Amino acid sequence: MNPSIAASVLALTLFVPAPQAAAQDRNASEAPVAAGVSIASDPAVRDALARLDVWLDGQRYRFDLPGFAVGVVHDQQLLWSKGYGYADVAQRIPSTDQTLYRIASISKTFAATAVVQLAERGKLSLDDPVNRHLTWFAPKDSTPESPVRVWNLLSHSGGLQREVPGSDWDALVSPDADSIASATKDTPLVLPTRTRLAYSNYGYAVAGQLVTQVSGVPYAEYLRDNVLRPLGLTATDVLDGRATRPGLAVPYGRRTTDGPRTIEQQMPRTDAFDSVGALVSSVSDLAKWASFQFRDSNANAGPVLTGASLREMHRPHFLLPDWSQGWGLGWRLTRNDAGARIDHGGSLPGYKSSLLLDPSSRVGVILLMNADDGPRELSAGILKLVAEPIRKAAASPPAVAQASSAKFAGFEGLYRDRWGGQLFVLAVTGGLQLLDPEAADIEASAATLRQTGPASFVTESPPRSITQAVASRVQFTLDEAGQAVSFTMDDGAYRFRRVR
Repeated sequence: MNPSIAASVLALTLFVPAPQAAAQDRNASEAPVAAGVSIASDPAVRDALARLDVWLDGQRYRFDLPGFAVGVVHDQQLLWSKGYGYADVAQRIPSTDQTLYRIASISKTFAATAVVQLAERGKLSLDDPVNRHLTWFAPKDSTPESPVRVWNLLSHSGGLQREVPGSDWDALVSPDADSIASATKDTPLVLPTRTRLAYSNYGYAVAGQLVTQVSGVPYAEYLRDNVLRPLGLTATDVLDGRATRPGLAVPYGRRTTDGPRTIEQQMPRTDAFDSVGALVSSVSDLAKWASFQFRDSNANAGPVLTGASLREMHRPHFLLPDWSQGWGLGWRLTRNDAGARIDHGGSLPGYKSSLLLDPSSRVGVILLMNADDGPRELSAGILKLVAEPIRKAAASPPAVAQASSAKFAGFEGLYRDRWGGQLFVLAVTGGLQLLDPEAADIEASAATLRQTGPASFVTESPPRSITQAVASRVQFTLDEAGQAVSFTMDDGAYRFRRVR
């Protein structure tokens, strides 16, 4: 066994959470929730999703983003999805879960799946030297004793340079397959093979050519017929950077002091870029892709991949020395105090994307943005808000759905002070919460409103910060219909007016 593979196997008990390691003992979709009952109806989950909605709207305001779309998946179900802002600001076309975005390097998770599928079908071995199938692949300084193997391409451990030889992102030039084949012999390894991780678009361009060579059909065609369509991903496909299609979000550049956001140009398509970052997709389609990743039990026999092959893709194949991060096959693996995560991000001019999976709760988060400065780290905040309530709801009998008290509905809404500061009053199960939608952590800044009169409340919050409002008296002003139009805090020192 390769030493790095052996080390990864040894690391499994520390890196992969127990539910993932025991995947063969249960069905991927198994959960004690009653048939026909959505976890989204659980009161705690419903409240978490409501807080999430408030927070995401506030983050768009905070970062001044043109638009983005979000989805939350639990196992085989898309629990919740929503678009914020605009896919096209000029035409006022809203973002939705059907809006198409260029998903950039998330495309690599599909390319890795195509390669693993060929291995599962006996067309190649993941341990094969790449040049057994691509005779032209002989990087300068590589040796027969330490060849770049197929799994090295998929785990960024082959020692290849980051970009495809001849790439020019400034001029938006992407070499084609013939150019790569002729340049490889003159392109040295930047690291000895299997000595450390080095993210490589070059490696995935080679992986795409491997699929073409072994399958006998162009990569894009193979992917469409053997991965995308069998999973029902009808909106996901390769798209030339010079082309557009109905529903594709406009790619906006960064905010600058020089003027409004520009519209970014894209990398023209070549047959070598298809496997690197040429896919477009939507939240709705990527929800199916996330659910597919959770079909990792032995009960899953295909047709795209078996559960055993999915587990092979999700386990560590190469780790950093401190074991905090590593790569599976096509997926980045991380572990911290929050637990183990599987993810991939994407970045192209005017687009940012993230697909984040939590194996322990079987929750997936999809985040697609049409802004060059879109904060992909929002996906971690989304997961933090929803994963634990969903995990608890899935592990317990369905809770009795309770509607938010009707008497509090008139208070719910977004309020702003004279300087533009925002607070959101949210009706949750059993009462009201006061939230800061622009906070990096909306739960840490939340306060419960305890009712002391018909329109009077007092804030109650854990002692997290000496600057957080503690026992602040909140007084609402109501209109003739009983709807709140404003409120004051701290005995009238601050006033917030309702804006919606």
